[in-house]
Amino acid sequence: MRNNNKFELMKHIPNAHKAIEARAERSTDFCKFMGQQKKAQYNIKYGLNDRNVMDIFSPASLVRATMIFLHDGYWIGSDKSEWSHLALGSVLSDVRVIIPNYTLCPNASLPDIALEIKQCVEFVANKYNEPIIIVGHQAGGHLAARMASKGMLDPSVAARISHVMPISPLSDLRPLIETTMNNKLGLSEDIATQESTALLEVDEDIMVTVWVGSDEQPIYLQQAELLAARWDCFFVKSKHRNYLDVVDGLESETSKLLARLFVNLDPQE
Repeated sequence: MRNNNKFELMKHIPNAHKAIEARAERSTDFCKFMGQQKKAQYNIKYGLNDRNVMDIFSPASLVRATMIFLHDGYWIGSDKSEWSHLALGSVLSDVRVIIPNYTLCPNASLPDIALEIKQCVEFVANKYNEPIIIVGHQAGGHLAARMASKGMLDPSVAARISHVMPISPLSDLRPLIETTMNNKLGLSEDIATQESTALLEVDEDIMVTVWVGSDEQPIYLQQAELLAARWDCFFVKSKHRNYLDVVDGLESETSKLLARLFVNLDPQE
């Protein structure tokens, strides 16, 4: 019998629906503000598929780096428009932020989605000259880590990657085979193994930090700890953070999360 019990999130977070509504409002307000400032570009194509589009949020001053944020949703849901507010802290830190969409399952397989993100990263590398940072949450965390796996990116692009941060990543996909979500994901044992970042080698030239909230569901703590252990990379368990608010540090230019994320960058002038 298939079930999602281990991966269910919202019923374990008090007032989750209110937090999601507040997040949507912050995203709308941020987009409106950035549009008024003429610092936003929407639905820029990076590939041929319908959802191969990205939003770009730019700082007013000299750009120190470009950050790509990959959204969550188990590869079957969510949209870039729900996460725009997370660009705020980086923009205030003189870092450009790109939030792409990607084709969702079952219209694409996980290997297909990974290749779309690879295409997005390569597009960004060709478009901009600054160091590139890749951050992702949950399914996006998997995709961020996938970009840091050995041989995924062209060496010339990999050399541009300053930091990769999978937040609450799904790193061993095999348990998902036994969930009802797999009706859409279409994971076989072979595909789950092929795409599980915890079973792949990391590109040793790319800095990786795995970040997770201390109050998250056990399966997410396990998946994050597994990836950090297998890749022998920096690991942070953020105190009193759950699945919904673990990414909030991206909104604040003074957060510990952004301080870690920008550790390789030249300081702001």
